[in-house]
Amino acid sequence: MYCCKASNRRIQIRRTFIAALVLSSTLLATGCATQSIRQGQDLSSSGVAYTDAVDKLLDVTTDRVINFDSAELIKTRRGSDLKKMITEKNAALQSVMVEIGRFRAQTRRLKTYFVNLQALADSPVKDDAGGAVKSLSDSFSKLNKALGKTDGKEKLSEEQKTQIGGLGELVAHTIHGANVKRALERDAEIIGTYLALQENQLGNIVDMLDDRVQNDNDLFLNEKVIAPYVAKDKPLGDSWSKDRREWAKTQCVSQQLKTAQEAAKQLRGVWADILEGKTDINSLSILISDVSEFVTSVQALEAANGAK
Repeated sequence: MYCCKASNRRIQIRRTFIAALVLSSTLLATGCATQSIRQGQDLSSSGVAYTDAVDKLLDVTTDRVINFDSAELIKTRRGSDLKKMITEKNAALQSVMVEIGRFRAQTRRLKTYFVNLQALADSPVKDDAGGAVKSLSDSFSKLNKALGKTDGKEKLSEEQKTQIGGLGELVAHTIHGANVKRALERDAEIIGTYLALQENQLGNIVDMLDDRVQNDNDLFLNEKVIAPYVAKDKPLGDSWSKDRREWAKTQCVSQQLKTAQEAAKQLRGVWADILEGKTDINSLSILISDVSEFVTSVQALEAANGAK
């Protein structure tokens, strides 16, 4: 009788143990699935925030460059060959606008890549091949060769090359859905290379715009703020206070361009984190928020001036 009871207890313990194993396996599988889904939902927030902020900043900056160029033409409207002068000025300005326009188009394409990567991660279709992501990846592969020559890395620094060289290994042991993992394995170095090239491009654009923007600020300060104020025999117009406020709020354009350049560098780190399986917590949000607030202030001032 005792043996039967002992045998029954052993059977019950074995059943309980098996049930516990099944439950543990189920919880682990659910946990992994939940983590994979959560990471899939957070693949793109920093990339989208960065591309939106840079696009808007360049829009505001180029407006100021054009305004300064026109003001300078008005001031120097003398001499025997005005047609030659404005033709040369137009050609120089057009060259700058083409460069910036090309960069903005590439930045918008980068945003589209991140949006489609997130859509692939969130796709309910089990065998979603991610055609849109692959097509964008192919376009960036070609763009890298156009920007960086030969292997796309000729114009990169040693630090950038080293960082890019280690990106492929980061995907190997991460928890991602199979479709996303395939895309990340394929795109790790392609997007990593483009982000480095874009960081360098933005640096060139900052250098190109910096002097023009500063000259625009100085011209605006002298003609709209200082000159009217020191002219004691003339009353200050209704727009003087608004002009002074505009100068104060927009004189840091150069700093915001440099902030965007720093954000581009940090985005390379965010991309590495995504490949490694870390969730994108939009770590660029604080850095980018300064740029976004600045753009909003400038646009509000321009709207107010346009309504005068």
